[in-house]
Amino acid sequence: MPHLSNLLKKLPMFQESRMVATGYGMWINWNGELNPAVVQTLQDYGGLQVEVDRDQALWFFFSSDVFLAAARLNVWAKFNTLQLYAQIVPAKLLFSPKREISFSLDPTLTAQSIIVPDTCQIWIHPKCRGDGNGLPGLTFKPEESRSGLAPVEWVSLIVDPRLPYQSTLGWYGVIKPLGNTMEKNFLEGWRNYSGEIKKLFERVNIKFLVQDSYLVFHLENLQMLRQWTREHLALVDELKATDRDLYWPAVVAVTNKRGVNFTPDLPKRMGLDWNQLVPDFPHMSFRSGYLLGRAFEVHDVNFSLDANSVDDWCKVTMAVDHSEESGMLPIRTSKHLTAGNHDHCFYCGMRSHTSPQCPTRSLTKLTPKVWSELASLGFEEFNKGFETIEATLGTKDPEGLQKIQASKSYDGVLLNAVYGVNEISQLRMMQHMWLCRGKDFAKGLEEVVPRDENPVWSTLSCMLAGDLLVADKELANLAIRAPRDARPRMLAGFVAMERGDDHKAMMMWKEAEILSTTMMKQAYCVFLQARLLEYTSQFQKASELYSRVLRMCPTMHDAQYRKSVCQVKIGFAEQAMASLISLVKETPHYFNRVLIDPEMERGHIQVLSALYHPWIEAENQVEKAVDELGRLKKEVHEWFDEGSPFFVKSMKRIDRMTAASDVKNYVSFMIILQGCKGLAKDLERYITKETATLKNRFQDQRERLRYIREEAAWFPFPRALVEFNKNYNLCAANISWALKTHFQVADIFKKAQIVADTEEKRLEKLEKRLKFLKVVRDSTLFMLIMSRTFFWIEVVFMCIIVVALPLTMFYGEQSGMEWATGLLFKEKWSIQKQLILGFSIFAIVLSCFRTALVFDKVREKYFNKARGLA
Repeated sequence: MPHLSNLLKKLPMFQESRMVATGYGMWINWNGELNPAVVQTLQDYGGLQVEVDRDQALWFFFSSDVFLAAARLNVWAKFNTLQLYAQIVPAKLLFSPKREISFSLDPTLTAQSIIVPDTCQIWIHPKCRGDGNGLPGLTFKPEESRSGLAPVEWVSLIVDPRLPYQSTLGWYGVIKPLGNTMEKNFLEGWRNYSGEIKKLFERVNIKFLVQDSYLVFHLENLQMLRQWTREHLALVDELKATDRDLYWPAVVAVTNKRGVNFTPDLPKRMGLDWNQLVPDFPHMSFRSGYLLGRAFEVHDVNFSLDANSVDDWCKVTMAVDHSEESGMLPIRTSKHLTAGNHDHCFYCGMRSHTSPQCPTRSLTKLTPKVWSELASLGFEEFNKGFETIEATLGTKDPEGLQKIQASKSYDGVLLNAVYGVNEISQLRMMQHMWLCRGKDFAKGLEEVVPRDENPVWSTLSCMLAGDLLVADKELANLAIRAPRDARPRMLAGFVAMERGDDHKAMMMWKEAEILSTTMMKQAYCVFLQARLLEYTSQFQKASELYSRVLRMCPTMHDAQYRKSVCQVKIGFAEQAMASLISLVKETPHYFNRVLIDPEMERGHIQVLSALYHPWIEAENQVEKAVDELGRLKKEVHEWFDEGSPFFVKSMKRIDRMTAASDVKNYVSFMIILQGCKGLAKDLERYITKETATLKNRFQDQRERLRYIREEAAWFPFPRALVEFNKNYNLCAANISWALKTHFQVADIFKKAQIVADTEEKRLEKLEKRLKFLKVVRDSTLFMLIMSRTFFWIEVVFMCIIVVALPLTMFYGEQSGMEWATGLLFKEKWSIQKQLILGFSIFAIVLSCFRTALVFDKVREKYFNKARGLA
């Protein structure tokens, strides 16, 4: 026995409903296999199958067509066997923020159960009866209460089988091409594309009109809407893939035909801002989108803040089959960031406020680190952050937004990143440019000077306070007093832009370009001019100026990015994606920038679809890279000790990449992929370099050891060298082993590093010991040389004393100096002793002096002679 509660239990439960649709529920029950004609009939009349079980199902109808569907089933059952019990009750369809669907019924109805009869019976709740009374051919018969059903006054449906009971569903559609109608490529491209569309209309027998480059067409029933939507999306994909010459971007909108006539002026009466529609994908109400069935997927459009009704606009794609070709990134941006009643803000690109009210005006510092912080967030954090921002913006509480911005959590990082997407066009960049002295855009921004006392700073404060008129007058005076200063012109451009004087703003920035002293500042002023053209929807001229910026400053990638954004705004998102993907591959942070850019809304589906393939490719590569990371980690451990500087540095890199592998973010994926490649190259390069360094190190140690051997060989006391020789021999053996070994094996390489460090310490010890030995050796040699010198000098002096004293005495007597001679005879031994002592001291001093002068020469002479070189 079917129980309605069993179906209701299978439905998702959620606390908050994003949309609620009031309509009719149909609970059907059957025996055996349900005839497919029943399901087809309910679908054709606008039925939405909410839940199904083995022998029962729950359907929802938005309109009174539920009675026509019931009548059609009743007529069909008169001529075919159909064991079916159907019950039409008042119901509500609930939509969660994640597009989950649930069902709301009167609590008295939820506990029903039924025994399926042998015939087709359709019962109607008394609250629904009045909605079917006005339909021709339908009458209602009161029924007695039945066991298991709710105790209400049920009526059964009685139909006249002679009436057709046609569904009232029907739609009108409009296809509008994008681009300038005066351009030659537009005329040719739209003519070719519209020809393909007309062929599609003729093939599926759809009526259409052509009016002012519009195609207006009529879809008579739900089945035709399904067929046309499927055929249209398939045709667009086919033309893009096979013949781009036959494709031209166009926006498509489909509206319910109730209250609307099939006339050429239909596009004007649809009340749509055609410039906000995404090309290629049909736009229709949520009601129509869900009626298409599960083969299609419904997406929000963010050009309207009031998407809380099933009659609001949405866009439709084919259901994702989770393949690389048809996938989309699961990002749900905040509607309040992209929708609003204003044009896109000059500073941040949002539409929720005007440029003079932009929150970024109060920011003073650049935030380049925010992109690294954003790279640590996965898609789940992205969506949660957008939900928080959406809830805060919905309350229209500026303090709440400031709290989020000051927060260090993921929602704060996300909001600051959104503000940083167009940072180069904001006042904080202008202030930084005033202090910047660099010549290159990226690196040159780091070269800043202290803030001066120029009056332009006080004028900036006046502008930030909202006194635009006063600021304008002060800037005019500053321009007269400082005719060569570009800063007042830069600021005057922003003041004029906020006042709505776009022409003056353009002139001020052109003057600032001329007066700027570096090419980077000139390119910045041209960028502001291009941004102003983009801000005023002159996208073609803006793209030309962005190209000029790139010629002036090739490293200013923001200009390339803005060119792609201009293409998306025009509606040429497909053409923009090639450039964007190229930019993403060069600078991965642009991947996240594209996802959160408020001005990318018109190409949101194309962007998410185009980025899906690089995302999947990177995700698949990361799985392999994580395995490679484990191998590299093991290899680092095998090749290096934990105390090695390269080991410490490599492990930090590996830990950082391992942490990034847990984050579902393209930039994190690139950190891992590029980091693995870089680490593998660095490891190979370092090992090769370290191998050569080790060889050179061992060769140097060998030369040092040879010198130690040569110097120690002259030590005159060999018995004192037992310990010295032991260390010497061990060192020589290890160095000999190292010089004969190749270090291409991890264990040998690691051992060689240990040996090199060990022998280095051993050599230092030997060299310290050698210094002492050299002192002893040189001292001994010095004493020997000095002794020999002293000996010969002493011999000469002794000879002189022995010969000179008798001669003095002899010649003294001959010359009549008897008194001196007598004195000599009396004091001869005393005089001799004093002369010997004096001359000996003199000989010692002279021998020391002479030895010091000739020591090195004599030492080398002996060493060379011993080496066989003399």
